[in-house]
Amino acid sequence: MTKISKDFIKTAKLCGIDHGLEQKGHFYVEKNKIVSEQMPKGIISQTRETIGGVVAEIIVQEGVKIKEPLFFCFGMKGKNDKQMIETRLILEEGAEIEILAHCSFPNAYKATHKMEAKYKIGKNAKLVYKEHHYHGTSSGILVMPKFKVEIGEGGVFMSDFVLSKGSVGQVGIEVEIELQKDAKSEINSKVFGKSEKDSISIIDKVTLRGDNSKSLVTMRAAAKDGGRVFMQGETYAFGANSVGHIDCQEIVSGEGSVAKAVPIVEVSNDEARITHEASVGKINQKELETLMTRGMNEEEATELIIEAMMR
Repeated sequence: MTKISKDFIKTAKLCGIDHGLEQKGHFYVEKNKIVSEQMPKGIISQTRETIGGVVAEIIVQEGVKIKEPLFFCFGMKGKNDKQMIETRLILEEGAEIEILAHCSFPNAYKATHKMEAKYKIGKNAKLVYKEHHYHGTSSGILVMPKFKVEIGEGGVFMSDFVLSKGSVGQVGIEVEIELQKDAKSEINSKVFGKSEKDSISIIDKVTLRGDNSKSLVTMRAAAKDGGRVFMQGETYAFGANSVGHIDCQEIVSGEGSVAKAVPIVEVSNDEARITHEASVGKINQKELETLMTRGMNEEEATELIIEAMMR
């Protein structure tokens, strides 16, 4: 039986996570205490508690392909808790793994969660990383994660970040990815700020260092009833035949709401190609009216349209 808190199980299910709650492979942290850890064969793990947080160093050994996703849960139940997570993840050559992570702060009022993550994906290795957040309903948390990812030759990195249930609070996310020859990355971010207390900043920076490297940055966001969203996607191409694309769509709804999208592309090789598209605007009026003729009020219809964009 898992040792994960019932509060975190509840919020995980609220975010659509059922898989992993009873899985053998897991790493659970509550505040700055390691509650439970179990890693499958082929993974070397060194985790420890420090004065100010938790440090995890994880190595997936050469050629090891983990079939079932590992489930990570980082949570705080207190109103004013502080949490600091440092992760170092290495995938050796040919290794493959999927990590399903849930960050849960259901009672946050003046809480803080910080993370510094460094991932190194070896030659022909593959990492799939999916992270779902729940921040309670009071917009009372500061969340500041920083990710640095190095992808070796032929390596693959796929990432999904979702924050659409409950409130947001203050969120500042920075992601930096560097790709070598024939490497690929896809980064997806989906966030929904629902009130004037919600402020979101996401910066995704990709460097296509190697020849034939490829990247896709997809950003979806909504600012409602005074919420503020800033999303910046950056792609820099150095490798020959490298290809990148940035796709950012934001919806703004309600008085005082602000949504801002900034795509940045830079090409330093005449055999590379980077493209981008960005749109910021109001709810589609035709879609809104159609839903309202089917019995929904304007609030319900707006929520449904935004939720559909987040999928």
